[in-house]
Amino acid sequence: MTTAALTPALLLQFAPAQAAAQVTAKPRPPVLSCNVKTPEGLSYTVIQPGKGDRPNAASQVTVNYKGMLTADGSEFDSGQGAQFPVGGVIPGFAQGLQLMQAGGSYRLCIPAALGYGAAGTGPIPANADLVFEVELLSFTNPPPKPIIPAAERACSQSTATGLGFEVVKSTTGKKPIDGDMALVDFTIFDAATGVVQQKSEWEKIPLSQTSPIFSESLKMMQTGSTYRFCMPKTDDGAAESNIIVTLIDLRPAP
Repeated sequence: MTTAALTPALLLQFAPAQAAAQVTAKPRPPVLSCNVKTPEGLSYTVIQPGKGDRPNAASQVTVNYKGMLTADGSEFDSGQGAQFPVGGVIPGFAQGLQLMQAGGSYRLCIPAALGYGAAGTGPIPANADLVFEVELLSFTNPPPKPIIPAAERACSQSTATGLGFEVVKSTTGKKPIDGDMALVDFTIFDAATGVVQQKSEWEKIPLSQTSPIFSESLKMMQTGSTYRFCMPKTDDGAAESNIIVTLIDLRPAP
């Protein structure tokens, strides 16, 4: 089986916002209707049940599919062995995939609000309801993200600016200055859950080009040391993230 390229009709974030003329509605034949409706507004029909676990929002799926306009049944897209992340497609398609099991075939009736909405895209008119017939061939889940232990998430000290810190490993190495470029390893994690959000090694960071709060953090360190920093709370309601930094070396900034 060959892997089909993911076409624009599936992708929400990469679809061009081109609206076409509204299609005149006609009576819907059975192939364009579904018999089970979810609270979110998606409807579906089980054509062939599958077996085993179901994908989640982070899964990578392999599917055969055909997309049609509900208004007239015209086909606007299809794919064989198409591979894509569940979280990378329109909301109605993503919801439908998470109802399925490998080997199963479903018909998904997706209202415009869970599809391309008032904008439409390419061959899909504005405010168009869609029908997809989907066969879920297989799926894979990414490995779970690492979690920082609860005892290693907090900071016991803070600066006048509200930057929290904890010395994990101290050294007597050189401290950075504004003209330096810091070579660091760092791990960013959710302050409440400890789930690692980003990890990087040998990252080159010119102090003059980083944020004031991170520049302040680096200037506290010595080469070879490891610190944990608890960033001050923001007003935007975003989840708090902390960071573990190892200052490997200092070099002149380019």
